[in-house]
Amino acid sequence: MDQEKIGAFIKAMRKEKGMTQERLAEELGVTQKSVSRWESGKTMPDLSLYEPLCNELGIQVSELLYAKRMSDEERIDRGENTAKNLLMTRSQLETYAIFTEILIVVGIVIAMTLTTVLANTNVERVITLASGCFVWGFGLIMRVKIRRAIKQLEE
Repeated sequence: MDQEKIGAFIKAMRKEKGMTQERLAEELGVTQKSVSRWESGKTMPDLSLYEPLCNELGIQVSELLYAKRMSDEERIDRGENTAKNLLMTRSQLETYAIFTEILIVVGIVIAMTLTTVLANTNVERVITLASGCFVWGFGLIMRVKIRRAIKQLEE
C-alpha cells in the first residue's frame, strides 16, 4: 500500500464530492488535522474508519486500498481473488488444526507414558511430566485459536 497514493485518492474523492476536510472530519468524528495527514500520506486512517470513510466518499474499500476507481469487472475480479485467498487461508488453518491435534496427543503421550518408562528419578519424572503438559497445553491453546480464526472466516 502506498500511503501517498491513497492520501491523494482520498483528497480527490473528497473534492469530487464537494466536501471540505472539516466536513469530512466532522462526519467521521475525527479532527481536520487527521484528514489532512491522511491526504498528505503522512498517516493512514484507522482501520475502523475505512468503511465509514468509503461510505462518505462513495467508494469501495478495495478502491481505497488500491487508490483508484475500479470498474465492476475489476471489483469482481478482486473479489474473486480475495475469496480464493480466504479459501486458501481456511484450508491452511484446517491443516494447522490437524497438527495441533497431533501436538495434543504427543503431549499426552509424553506426560503419561514417557514419564513412567524413561524417567528414573523424581527430577526426571517432573521434567518429563512438565514437558508433556507444556506440549499438550500449547496444542490446546493453538487449537482454540485456530478454531476461532476459522469461525471468523466463516462470518
